[in-house]
Amino acid sequence: MKYKVKYKIIVIIFLLIWDFTKSQSQDSIAGNNPSKAILDTVATDTIPQRNGFLDVIESTSDEQYQNAKERFTLLLRNAVVTYTDLKIEADYIKMMWDSGNIYAIGKKDSTGKIVEPSIFTQNGKKVEYNSFVYNVKTKKGKAFNVRTEESMGGDQGVVVAEIVRQYSDSVSGMKNVAYTTDEYFISKKDSVADYHLQTRVAKLIQGETRRVVTGPIVMKIYNVTTPLVLPFSYLPLGTDRSTGLLMPSFGERESVGFYIEGAGIYLPLGDYMDLSLTGDIYTKGSYGLHAVSQYKKRYKFLGNFRLDWEKRVTGIKGLPSYSTGKIYRVYWSHSQDTKANPNFRFAANVNFSSSKYYRNSINNLNSLNGDILTNTTSSSISLNKTWPGTPFSASMTLRHSQQMNASRDQANPVTLNLPQFTLNMNRIYPFAPRTGTKKGLFQNLNFSYNFNLSNTIYTNDEDFFSKKMFDNMKNGAEHVININTGTTIFNYFPLNFSAGYREVWSLKSLRRYYDNAQNKVIDEEVNGFNTFRVFNISTNTQTTLYGQLNFGTNEDNKLIKAIRHVITPSVGFSFTPDFSKDFWGYYSNYIDKEGNEIMYSRFSNGIYGGPSRGLSQSLNFSLDNNLELKVRSRNDSTSVKKIKIFDYLNINASYNFASDSMKLSPISMRGATRILDNKMTLNYGATINPYRMIVNNANPNGLLVNQIGGFTISNYNFNTSYSIGNSTFGERKMDFDRRGRVRQDVYYFDKNDYAQFLMPWNVNFGITHNVSRTGAGKTRKSTSLNLNGTISPTPYWRISANTNFDLQTGKVSYTTINFNRDLRSFNINFSMVPFGQYKTWNFFVGIKANFLSDALKYEERNFNTNLSDF
Repeated sequence: MKYKVKYKIIVIIFLLIWDFTKSQSQDSIAGNNPSKAILDTVATDTIPQRNGFLDVIESTSDEQYQNAKERFTLLLRNAVVTYTDLKIEADYIKMMWDSGNIYAIGKKDSTGKIVEPSIFTQNGKKVEYNSFVYNVKTKKGKAFNVRTEESMGGDQGVVVAEIVRQYSDSVSGMKNVAYTTDEYFISKKDSVADYHLQTRVAKLIQGETRRVVTGPIVMKIYNVTTPLVLPFSYLPLGTDRSTGLLMPSFGERESVGFYIEGAGIYLPLGDYMDLSLTGDIYTKGSYGLHAVSQYKKRYKFLGNFRLDWEKRVTGIKGLPSYSTGKIYRVYWSHSQDTKANPNFRFAANVNFSSSKYYRNSINNLNSLNGDILTNTTSSSISLNKTWPGTPFSASMTLRHSQQMNASRDQANPVTLNLPQFTLNMNRIYPFAPRTGTKKGLFQNLNFSYNFNLSNTIYTNDEDFFSKKMFDNMKNGAEHVININTGTTIFNYFPLNFSAGYREVWSLKSLRRYYDNAQNKVIDEEVNGFNTFRVFNISTNTQTTLYGQLNFGTNEDNKLIKAIRHVITPSVGFSFTPDFSKDFWGYYSNYIDKEGNEIMYSRFSNGIYGGPSRGLSQSLNFSLDNNLELKVRSRNDSTSVKKIKIFDYLNINASYNFASDSMKLSPISMRGATRILDNKMTLNYGATINPYRMIVNNANPNGLLVNQIGGFTISNYNFNTSYSIGNSTFGERKMDFDRRGRVRQDVYYFDKNDYAQFLMPWNVNFGITHNVSRTGAGKTRKSTSLNLNGTISPTPYWRISANTNFDLQTGKVSYTTINFNRDLRSFNINFSMVPFGQYKTWNFFVGIKANFLSDALKYEERNFNTNLSDF
């Protein structure tokens, strides 16, 4: 039977006159007090008691005894004591009325071993002990064999200490302390942690920021001491950030010598930002510096910044193989939370580097992740503004694009937009009714407007930020107005009309002439405001036709039940004037060295190009097709299923009535078909030339003549991809009753005690085939096969690989292989590029815990030395 007593002031008076015989019975129990060895280790009352010890205390237990003579209360079995924000749970609790000491011991077995710890909870923090004594007046105490869960660096872990002394409400000392993030030890599935950090002494400081200061720390793996020792540590608890040293990796490579990489320091900068500063040093003279920062403010923004600067020295000075060079990279990413301001957004994605960065970085893991094949990089910084309740929006963007890895004697092109401004007006219907559907051409009439202003620089990495770079600056503005309307005729034919107007402003125009002295054509830029205006009109209509041919009913035994064909024809007409006419004044002429008059556009060097040349009166037509079969199901003779011959097959062409010859354009076709129960898709396309081509000695490359009838395929292509895995050939079930324990719980065991495991695997392959033909009958082909897959031969092993094979040349291009082993709290990873120009490997052992991932690791690398010089 459980007793529950709430002690008030009146209860204290009652206890003073408690039956003497009952107190004598409790004297015998107190004489066997197992906590007597630690009674004298806690200081007596040194802080004046305000309202008395027992005025706000509650307790429950299976048995409860009071001793008025010696003034203590004894609680036995399932004992619980609550005092202010403090809660104690134990098998044995003794409370001293006058001194304020509380003694607690966990449950013991017949041999005296603690089998259930006592639990101390304060401010929501739970701590397990074998035994402890605590003084509620002085806030001091002492505990033995302590275990509590703590969050360090955002990772959940367990702290175990042999002895803990609480000196005050905010300071505790610990002796023989161990910390681990082993999830099996945390969940008590295993009594031995796979690793732990151990220190002889530590101090826990409470407050707004809970933190631990320790003496020397040594790392142990399965209780085996390792050489990894830190002289001290300072760790904030319950946070995802802590100041500390970043441990380096070591190794040796032929091209740069012995090295230390990644040594540095981690610094939290306020509440929203951090900074990592690391360096690399190599015995042959190379070195690198790296700065990485992350920042985040909840519901506002987040981002990260990285700066890499390296000096690479390869070879031995004085020998032909010796080379030096400096490379750098700046990366910045910023995104704004949509909740911060939905009508104004700022975003950035900057990736700017020297042209040889991805290829020649000293710390070159780019080979393993494929970045070494990077050919272009781009950056953008944008501001976007919308005005609620209006159709208007605006954006301001800074852009950068750069080609990488040009040949040694060429510069890498760089394009900059500084800036690009855009003002948009979404489509509006000025004559549409406020409610109901729009009817007729007038109500469906709509307008949209777009204004672009751009300042563009075309340069290269050698001229970057030089005067020559700014001399190549081009700028201009563009207005675009689109007008659309439509209606439906005869209930089946939607008819659309559209017109477009485009006006371009430029501060420069082109003057072209032939210079006899230099014997070449000269392009000269003429300063001054210039503008041109172009427009076009078009109309189109389409409909959908359905056709079905039935071969029987669902009840008969025929395999094919029906064929269904859906055709969507579309016909349109567009008109664009010839803006090269003298009437418009957009084109000029010059005389070449042969005396021929050559026409050119005065706006052809502008960033928006020049007006089109030639009259266009084109009839555009397309035909979209969908064909499918309805067949008898193999599994159920009474049911049917649909099989698509092709998901779509589109045919497009145009006929220009205003053209002098070859009015019919090449016919393009593209389509897609799904096979193997819709698990594999074939995409295909082709271009057909409708005109005849003559190939002779005078025209070895072929000459098209204005005569329809050739209909030769000038190019075609197809690609497909398919994925197979362990579920492709039917699922396997684990019909076994017994499973393993601890790390073996992922296995089932059969009656012969063999482990059974559903080994997951997956293989993806893709084929791309392109063929193009010239007029002389020459054919260029390219066929590539890409393979990638993963397999887990055991639950904690994962092997993955990726390769690309050129079927035309029979060569393997880029291949990567990765091996990963999960060791509970550790990961082992081995990655390699086994052959080719970028042959390399990397071996890494690291702890999973985020705040220890940089400090506790081993990494070794080997890189191919045959990289291009700077």
